[in-house]
Amino acid sequence: MRQKPCFSGRAFNLVSANFNSVPLVVEYHRPESVAEAVELLQQPDHVALAGGTVVNADRNRSQLVAVDLQSLGLKVVSREASRVQFGAMCRLSDVERQCGGDLLAEAARRELPSTLRTVGTVGGTVAAGGGESLMLAALMASGASVRTANGDEVSVERYVSAPSELIIGVDVTAEGAWTIEHTGRTPMDTPIVAVVGRRSEDGITLALTGVGAQPVVARSIDDINQLIPIDDFRGSSEYRHHLAVTLGERVLGDLS
Repeated sequence: MRQKPCFSGRAFNLVSANFNSVPLVVEYHRPESVAEAVELLQQPDHVALAGGTVVNADRNRSQLVAVDLQSLGLKVVSREASRVQFGAMCRLSDVERQCGGDLLAEAARRELPSTLRTVGTVGGTVAAGGGESLMLAALMASGASVRTANGDEVSVERYVSAPSELIIGVDVTAEGAWTIEHTGRTPMDTPIVAVVGRRSEDGITLALTGVGAQPVVARSIDDINQLIPIDDFRGSSEYRHHLAVTLGERVLGDLS
């Protein structure tokens, strides 16, 4: 039986702009150890709280119990050459500073406004699995992996498709040529579709936003051609497919 995702919950999604959907929590815990946090999160209606930017924005009462992760020592960033280990509670603003000039810094900058980058976290971004998240796409394109409380290490791509244990860290190699291509209604708007690309020794890896519930990894135009994107008021599935192929060709051309 698959366990529920332990890091994020609908009420405490740091990367969500939907402030009106946040219910009023009925109880609050601030564990001092990862083991204590895991034990709490195994109980019904207990959800993890990262930066807390949207807690109690809505006055509708719920049965949710908040488990605050800020005292677990998960904010540390360790870097050796191009290999970076982010604690799950590392802020996006820290990513921007630590990885200046790299894809990860650019994606972090575009992910949230400057005020929210100081509270939004790397672990929360992965746990939320947002289909329009450039930061999540950049991690996928960079081959990032997730460390969980039970000692497992899995790719970000795999974790997002089947979230389970509490995230305690995200590891990634911040090197290699990269580029981002996107189309939006305005330059500052969340892209309708974006393609993030990174070139490494293993070849070019693409990650696309705006085509599904989570970013999608591709390694060729053939992969992109097989996609059946989502359909909403900002663009039909056919339009998003056209954008994905066009932007994907640009990224591959730039990195080839």
